[in-house]
Amino acid sequence: MNYAVDVDGIIKALFAGNGQRAAGYVASSELGYGIVPPFPYDPEKAKALLAEAGYADGFEVDMACPSGVFAAFQEVCQAIVSNLGDVGITVNLEMMESGAFWDLMVKKQLPPLNGDSWADESGESYNRMAGALGGMDAGYSLWTDPKIDDLLNQISSELDRDKRKALYEEIQVYMQENPPFIYLYEPVTFEATRDRVTGYSPRPSEMLYLFDTAVAP
Repeated sequence: MNYAVDVDGIIKALFAGNGQRAAGYVASSELGYGIVPPFPYDPEKAKALLAEAGYADGFEVDMACPSGVFAAFQEVCQAIVSNLGDVGITVNLEMMESGAFWDLMVKKQLPPLNGDSWADESGESYNRMAGALGGMDAGYSLWTDPKIDDLLNQISSELDRDKRKALYEEIQVYMQENPPFIYLYEPVTFEATRDRVTGYSPRPSEMLYLFDTAVAP
């Protein structure tokens, strides 16, 4: 499915090229990034792998995406549906109000395929990985894998930065060989303020800290 989705085409068509294809769940600014390349767009390889897995005629799957929270995300999800359809995977897409979407996620009641985004500014991907891949006891996780659990446990207790970097590299290789996600993109965010706004500084995440921000009369 990663080979089937034309992420570069999505970035070009929906974001005017302002973004980069994700290589995995470690972002380009985070510790350990760069050990694996992004999946290339290769629908013929996707079809061959489907056939090898016993799905030469494809299969059908339900998908949900939240609406009104991420830029052009409805169009992104529709593009994914189209790309997967090209290799024989029929996707039944439902766009949901974001609150309802995350409520169903917490209850583990979303369809097998769903779209989401997660930001962090710690400089490491552990918080996002633990949140999204921490097993059925984690609030927003829909995935469990003993190998990932073991690596995350090692990362959480490792104080040596270089050793943590090596663990992030190991988990990236494993998550490319056994991908729990279709890896999409890192967006570029554009922000603007009026001259009356003071004390506002853009941050490298979707989190806003406005304690020092003011609006002049």
